[in-house]
Amino acid sequence: MNDRLPDWSALRAEFPTLERWTYLDVARKTVPPRCQERAFQEYTRDIYETAGAESWAVDQVTGAREALARLLGAKPAEIAFTKNTTDGLNIAAHAFELRAGDNVVLSDMEHTANLWVWKHWEAKGVELRKARSRDARLPLDAFEEQMDARTRVVSTAWVTYGNGYRVDLPGLAKLCRARGVRLVADGVQGAGILATPLGELGPDMIAIGGHKALFGLTGSGILYCREALVEQVTVPFVKQAQAQPGVSAHANSQFDYMRIAHRFEGGNPNFLGARVLRAGAAFIESIGLSRIETRVRALTDECLRQVKAAGLTSRTPQEWGERAQIVSVPVADAAGVMARLREKHRIIVNVKDEALRLSMSFFNNEEDIEKTVSAIKREIS
Repeated sequence: MNDRLPDWSALRAEFPTLERWTYLDVARKTVPPRCQERAFQEYTRDIYETAGAESWAVDQVTGAREALARLLGAKPAEIAFTKNTTDGLNIAAHAFELRAGDNVVLSDMEHTANLWVWKHWEAKGVELRKARSRDARLPLDAFEEQMDARTRVVSTAWVTYGNGYRVDLPGLAKLCRARGVRLVADGVQGAGILATPLGELGPDMIAIGGHKALFGLTGSGILYCREALVEQVTVPFVKQAQAQPGVSAHANSQFDYMRIAHRFEGGNPNFLGARVLRAGAAFIESIGLSRIETRVRALTDECLRQVKAAGLTSRTPQEWGERAQIVSVPVADAAGVMARLREKHRIIVNVKDEALRLSMSFFNNEEDIEKTVSAIKREIS
């Protein structure tokens, strides 16, 4: 990252989709930048020309792991590649030895993925509890009031998928550690938008899909696991140790496993997915994650201002510390309005919890917001 402020207009030109569409749906999937296309071409060209000498090489995956760890503030040994957020949460939901009478605390603002991965424990006598939101917020005491001596795990989104509320993960981690409780986080809506390093957030495990703000493909993602915890958690499979420099492994038999987060990976890696994530990480790093957060903060500030000026309401908090890239706008017939925005105005938004969800990244601009809010106002009139 250089010292000059980013040229946001030039960076916007890296996203060809924006030539035809106003895109405010990054909380669902990103539109791909040119670096993704180049990664495809490099991967295919290498397979055609060298039979995959580079594209199918383990060191390419290692390089991607190192790039993502550097970008997100973790150690490479703490990063495992997964298929998506749900895959990472599923690993976490099988990672701890729970017994009948124990409980796991979730919240009433979770994506269904963070509910269903824990449901199997109910058949074994483990209780699933939900922290109850207050005014579309999840303050720390909402979690604390559900915790007792039998609470073993708390699992929550960093940034909720609906109204975009940002949970105080460092505060929640401190609360959990004091009680000897493990903390798992769905980090997909925060990674690539918020600059706080994963190692400073506090959770023991953080699942992140690659297809949103990290500019990766669907079917690719990562799972962060705190280095000190890697050897303690259980998984329903093991990965055979491989002779690699700097990798501590116990090679007494073919069933021994790595003592780093790579042990959560089974079989062949997603070579193309890792390559694209590496390209996305380099692109983000060239801009600067802190600058991206500052840009998204300014855009969402402007969006909230325009929503209010248009006589609309928002379920998203005003304070930046309680939100990220999502602005939730409840309207009548939200699904119908979303469809008309696409068909009549070439504007892409989403609907969650019977509200329009506007979500933006650094490639958006004030004109996108003005056009969208104006079109919403016309359509609901």
